[in-house]
Amino acid sequence: MARRLSIPGLVNLLEVSDAREIRELDAEPGIDRHLAPAGGLINRLRLARLRQALVFDDQPLPALLPREAQGRESRHAELGQRLDERAEATAWRQDPAFKTLVEAVAGQAEGEALGPAAQGLLGRLFHDEYHADQESYAAARLLNAYPRINVLRALGQRVSGRLGRARRLLAERARAEPLALHATGIAVHNLVASLAAMRELAASPQAHGLSLAAVMGRTLSAPETLLRRVRRPLSTPCAPRRLEPDDLVVLRLADAARGSGDRELAFMGQSWARCPAQSFILALLAAVWEQAMTVQQGGRGA
Repeated sequence: MARRLSIPGLVNLLEVSDAREIRELDAEPGIDRHLAPAGGLINRLRLARLRQALVFDDQPLPALLPREAQGRESRHAELGQRLDERAEATAWRQDPAFKTLVEAVAGQAEGEALGPAAQGLLGRLFHDEYHADQESYAAARLLNAYPRINVLRALGQRVSGRLGRARRLLAERARAEPLALHATGIAVHNLVASLAAMRELAASPQAHGLSLAAVMGRTLSAPETLLRRVRRPLSTPCAPRRLEPDDLVVLRLADAARGSGDRELAFMGQSWARCPAQSFILALLAAVWEQAMTVQQGGRGA
């Protein structure tokens, strides 16, 4: 169900939490990703918060680039192919972080270990020497939450320097490489949420009787929201009245996935903005679950 919020000069946005409507709006060429300030005050504040958190050296992270940005599509495809190859090669199984993930899901390591381990494993897909710890994962959590916290908290984080320190630490660990920054600062949180759900499920009596498909259906985590911006006047059945340029569209993926059971929304697989890491993440989650079940049964596991 779409919800329109419109107060002239203050806010103009459409929130969508229906899976079918999300796909329709995402496919609409007149709706895109643009971070330049525009629209009412609240629209501008939301866009400013994204710029403050996710623009490094004047360049937005890859997941914020417009669909027609120069080189975006080719780099996106290249990364997808690279990660598909990594998924098939399974060298990541030898990463010490993989063992930590298995043990945490199996309940033989603390749940707090999931974040740094997942961040480190993702980071080493890009740089062999990537180092993750509680400090770097806390920085990633701050960065990811910043666009959605209230105005006073956001101001406090900027004035105190917390946001700046988090950004510098993440950029340093990722060697300022945008793809590595996105993976370890933003994408990691959906992976950790999925692993945390697996840990909870693994502790239940029915865990060992579930198929892998059932496990994925129960645990795969979608991003909370995606933000889009209207670029030209647009009439759509998804909105109660015509959308105007600079209106914001909030695609509530997590709500849609929970309401419909459509876990494909976690990756937006048919979208121009699809997640290039889909095959890798699914392979990783499957391997972690299977090894965690082996560990719980007294096997050697990872």
